[in-house]
Amino acid sequence: MRTPSIAQPAAKSFAALLVTCLLLAVLLFMTQATAQSVGTVRFVSPSGQTTGSCGSWESACKLAYAMNLAVAGDQVWLKAGTYTPTVGIGTAASFTLTDGVAIYGGFFGNETALAQRNSTTNVSTLSGDIGETGVMSDNVWHVVVASNVGPTTILDGVTIRDGGGTGPGLFGAPANGGGIYMSHASPTIANVTLFNNKAEQMGGAIYVHSGNPQLTNVGIYSNSAGLNGGGIYSEVTYDGIGGRIAITSSAFYSNSAGLFGGGLYNNAGSPQLSNVLFQGHTAKLAGSAIYLSKGSATIADTQFIGNYGASWGSGLYNKENSVVLRGVIFSGSQATYGAAIFNSEASVTIENLSLISSTAKYNGGGILSDRSFVTITNAAIALNSAKYGGGMYNDTSEIVLTNATFYSNTASADGGAMFNDAASPILTHFTGVGNRADHYGGAIYSILGTPVVRNGILWGNSAEKGGAMIGTATLVRSIVEGGCPTGVSCTSVWGENPILGTFGKYGGSVETIPILTLSAAIDRSSSDCAATDARGVARPQGTGCDLGAYETRGLALTVAGGNGQAKEVYKTYDQPLRVTATHVEGHAVDNASITFNSPASGAATNPISQTTVMASGQASVTVRANGYSGAYSVTVRAPGSQPVYFNLDNLDAPIAGLEVGYSGSTPVGQAALFTATTQGGTNVSFAWDFGDASTGSGGQTFHIYQLAGTYHVTVTASNDTASTQEFLEIDVYDVALAGLTVSNSGPTVLGASTTFTATAQAGTGLTYYWHFGDGGQASGTSVAHTYAAPGVYTATVTAANGTSNAQSQTAVIVEQALAGVSLQGASSGEVGRAVSFAVQVGAGQASRITWQFGDELMAAAPAEASAGYAPWASVDHVYAAPGTYQVIATVANAVSQVQVGTSVAIRDVAIADSSIDWSGQLEIGQTLNFIARMSEGTSVSCIWDFDDGTPPLSGCDVEHTYVIGGNYTVKLWTVNSIGAAVTKTNLKVTDPTPAAQGNALYLPAIRR
Repeated sequence: MRTPSIAQPAAKSFAALLVTCLLLAVLLFMTQATAQSVGTVRFVSPSGQTTGSCGSWESACKLAYAMNLAVAGDQVWLKAGTYTPTVGIGTAASFTLTDGVAIYGGFFGNETALAQRNSTTNVSTLSGDIGETGVMSDNVWHVVVASNVGPTTILDGVTIRDGGGTGPGLFGAPANGGGIYMSHASPTIANVTLFNNKAEQMGGAIYVHSGNPQLTNVGIYSNSAGLNGGGIYSEVTYDGIGGRIAITSSAFYSNSAGLFGGGLYNNAGSPQLSNVLFQGHTAKLAGSAIYLSKGSATIADTQFIGNYGASWGSGLYNKENSVVLRGVIFSGSQATYGAAIFNSEASVTIENLSLISSTAKYNGGGILSDRSFVTITNAAIALNSAKYGGGMYNDTSEIVLTNATFYSNTASADGGAMFNDAASPILTHFTGVGNRADHYGGAIYSILGTPVVRNGILWGNSAEKGGAMIGTATLVRSIVEGGCPTGVSCTSVWGENPILGTFGKYGGSVETIPILTLSAAIDRSSSDCAATDARGVARPQGTGCDLGAYETRGLALTVAGGNGQAKEVYKTYDQPLRVTATHVEGHAVDNASITFNSPASGAATNPISQTTVMASGQASVTVRANGYSGAYSVTVRAPGSQPVYFNLDNLDAPIAGLEVGYSGSTPVGQAALFTATTQGGTNVSFAWDFGDASTGSGGQTFHIYQLAGTYHVTVTASNDTASTQEFLEIDVYDVALAGLTVSNSGPTVLGASTTFTATAQAGTGLTYYWHFGDGGQASGTSVAHTYAAPGVYTATVTAANGTSNAQSQTAVIVEQALAGVSLQGASSGEVGRAVSFAVQVGAGQASRITWQFGDELMAAAPAEASAGYAPWASVDHVYAAPGTYQVIATVANAVSQVQVGTSVAIRDVAIADSSIDWSGQLEIGQTLNFIARMSEGTSVSCIWDFDDGTPPLSGCDVEHTYVIGGNYTVKLWTVNSIGAAVTKTNLKVTDPTPAAQGNALYLPAIRR
């Protein structure tokens, strides 16, 4: 094994490191396992027998024999010594675990309880060295085999070594897992050391094939694999079973792999690591300490020290994998690319990262991320080096850093702290101090990307060009030495000295750089503030959050004098306000700015704010009361510090010369003005009692009285020191009456009450008196009265107050409601002849009757209103067509309305005396007119037959033309709903003579 050529925090020779490893393993053995539920205890010694039940130390058996006897629930206790496998042939021999059986080592040989064993002195070794001592090629392929066992299968307190003889077959089981070979197994392994095991291919110490083993207090050192996983190889294969290896409180030392994962190789699983050490590992290609691929992992409170030799990521290589790192330390890593961490197409979340003194030959002295998503919160990346990107190299990746400190990283070419290639990281509360590049970008170098720095500090960085940064970038609310760099977009960027301390630990789990007392970075930002700083200190501590990764807790202020004073307004307080201070984090306090602020309004000091500086650990100001009385607090602040408070009280000046006035006699309902003044006193308040149970306040106030009279008014003037009173009287009179009107709710049904209401447009204190026209009386604005008889009454109201009076009248109609209303009339009639209808009213007098006769004609007839209240009202109606009609009479008076109805059947009048009239010349081709005549008949239809073969013709007035001469009998049928009649007449139609003969005059014959 070769020792890394890099400087480490505590450099040791390999021999010293090995001694340390052995000591750690011994200490791990001292942690005793909690005993499971015990079945039978099988006792084992190296010289044991192969008969019996192995039931005592005296009858102890050989290990293979006892393991063969043991069943689930049994324990196998191993006496100190060395055990070699005997089950199997030659190098195929192994110790095969039985499901549910617990194997415990570390016994002297006389113990009766697990707690009595001492693994420090009683070392139980399971050795694979079955052939020539010290020759690995003839050792067993696997010292221990675990197949299809669960977590109740326990291996505790043993050392497993020298497994991994030469085995046949490419990628076959014999070539993997020199110390322990697991297949679909999830045993519990505790207090176990695996030393000097090897595998020709995978898993020098342990090979896990689709299992969930639990490893606690395990030491894995000086193991090797020809391909992957010098310490542990864990994979999930096609069946997808298991793959969640858990490692707690364990140490990996000086393991190696020919290709990937000198300490741990994990493929497609989800390993869980907590409180683990990886030191001195090597792998030729990637992941000297850990190689993760195509799975998800969680690693907490774990250290990576002095791992080296890989081309990519000697600390951690993360390929197409999701990983969460919490509380991790990388130190002394060495690789060609990404010395500590190499991310490729990965998703990475890191909290509390310390990455120190790592070196890459080319890119990424600390971290290299390629096409990855990386979020880092609270990080110290310091003293790392590379050709490009001494601290971090980002290639086509999304990077988010919060509370990151990059200190004294170097690049022999570009990007002392960070190199961005097609990446635009977001850096919030970023501290970049003392980084250096030999060429460009002392802190940050960017190409094809635009990093964003918010609330950052870039100071003391250096390069041939661009000490702070080179390339496009965005800086917001940050301090940059020399101000805004060329080509960078800057918003609120300052060049003031941040006054920084030295790099180191100041609480929390990661290193950072403090900002000192007078730093311009204190309280500088109010946007994009992280919840805490890199140490876990809450932000903000002062009025704003500090720039960079460090939030100062500032000064611890103490009120030392001047608290609790009282002083009259406009006068200076007797004692100055004095504070003392120490720095919470031990920094100097003198010259720190101290501000005393009182309220912006009301009682306060004058001036409101004063600023001074600390001198000899204290600061003080003299204050004067302003013109407002009252208690208040003065807030004292120092940058980045929690405030303290002084409680003061401004007192009023005494009151003198109270005077009061008012606007004189006032009518009811109008505002009276009252005034009060004093010749002396401050902050005087005035309280009024207006004598009508109403109050007011102020030196000038208005009040409206609702009743006339004389009122006694009192005003009280007071402040904090005294009070005094003055009195006056005021006369209030009524407003004159105007615009009196009266209304009532009538007309009213006899026996019901009528409501009367009086209204005045003006006037106060009015009284109302009523006379209802029937001898009744009442008083009030709104009253009710019931009349005993129907009629029209006149009600009179008289309104009056102390200054005026008036009268107004209203008429009200009182009527009896209609009752016993009926409609009578004929139930049948004939078209065209009058039908009579009559309404009879039993009680009440109708004033209006409206008729509806069912043929859409309306008729109205007033009810009889003569003396004696005639009960009848009749009407005649003539219908124009037959049918059944609904007749409705609506009978109403002022207080009621009733509808009554009946039906009437109207029929046609029978046809009588029908005959035919005709006119025209009885010659062919001449038009003749025919008319049907009858003495009676309604709704008559007529049909004609002209006896010439033409179709019958309808209508009672028609025309016809004959085309052939001759004698014709014309027939007429008259029809209605009652019956039909037939009438006929004879006609002779001639062909006219071609030439007229003589002077004879032709007259057509007309018959009726």
